[in-house]
Amino acid sequence: MKKSSFTHSLSAIALISASYLILPALLPAPLLAQQVSNVSPGLNSDDVPADASISGVFRKKDGVGVDLNSVRIYVNDQDVTNRSTITANFFSYRPDRPLSPGTNQVKVAYKDEKGKDRTVIWTFDVQQPQAKVEITSVTHNAESKALGPGSTFLATIKGTPNANTRVLLVENGKGVRQLPVQEVSPGVYVATLNVTANDNISEGIVVARLQRQNQTTFRAASQPLVLSKQASSGEIPPTQPNNPNQPEKPTRPNNGQSNNRPLRPLFTSHQNGDRINTRGFILTGQTQPNAQVKVKVTASLSILGGFVNLSNSTLVDETITADSQGNFQVDVPPPPTLAPGTQYTIQAVAKNKDETSQAVQFGLVQE
Repeated sequence: MKKSSFTHSLSAIALISASYLILPALLPAPLLAQQVSNVSPGLNSDDVPADASISGVFRKKDGVGVDLNSVRIYVNDQDVTNRSTITANFFSYRPDRPLSPGTNQVKVAYKDEKGKDRTVIWTFDVQQPQAKVEITSVTHNAESKALGPGSTFLATIKGTPNANTRVLLVENGKGVRQLPVQEVSPGVYVATLNVTANDNISEGIVVARLQRQNQTTFRAASQPLVLSKQASSGEIPPTQPNNPNQPEKPTRPNNGQSNNRPLRPLFTSHQNGDRINTRGFILTGQTQPNAQVKVKVTASLSILGGFVNLSNSTLVDETITADSQGNFQVDVPPPPTLAPGTQYTIQAVAKNKDETSQAVQFGLVQE
């Protein structure tokens, strides 16, 4: 925003037709005999809300007041007099729609009681509109089974991109722990915790906090979590659609950093059955650091209950390397024929040294 400052000279204040806008707190006493003062928003003020009201105070000058029937009020060259409140002491106008971002101008034209024309003009800057900060979901991988030492707790938050995000773990209604957070793709945040034998939580609540500029929002996961040293090690990963009751068996631990995270790919950007409303999309997930992840994405479009297949294409068939934190990302292009109802099938398997994970498979649908 443009910053302006007052000087002791009258040139610092907008002048029109030899009329001056005087702010009593800023000018010496001999100059206070002015007929418009205490304006709001203030002269050259910044970051004014778009729904701000406009007002000012009429003062007599040498015993001469304002001819109320002559007062005209303009906002950005639009006459708003008929929608304003005008009395012997003040005027005010509440816009019926948000003020435009950037510089706005107010002009008050009037005659004094002796018939002399006066005009006062001032400007202020309205802040740029801010997208609403929101959290659409908070989920975690300990919703259906307790996690034990050696497993990785993973919370996934979806909401407004590029926000200052915190994930708080409320432990047994008493202590609060803050987990480190990463934005793995626009609007998708993940927080992880390597579960140890010291983590004994019989009832935990995951709370996400998103903040951007002056907006803050909170949301808690709908399901509690349990961390117990008696629980078996291993993440609760997505199950195979054709055998939903068969979770992955815990992988054999390796020496090194990868011990703290399961090898089987865990997708954080999408869940089975999610709907896609863009041309192409980005898959993000986690595995062990520096693991090789083979990802295959196919698209199919059928009608008549699946009896007629209109198209079937492979969009992605590649192996990518996870980064040092175990994060990976896959850009999925749109199919040659993009139509509502297109079914996407995602398959992934990870390999780290001599160990290979069980496969992950889930489906998405094009809106």
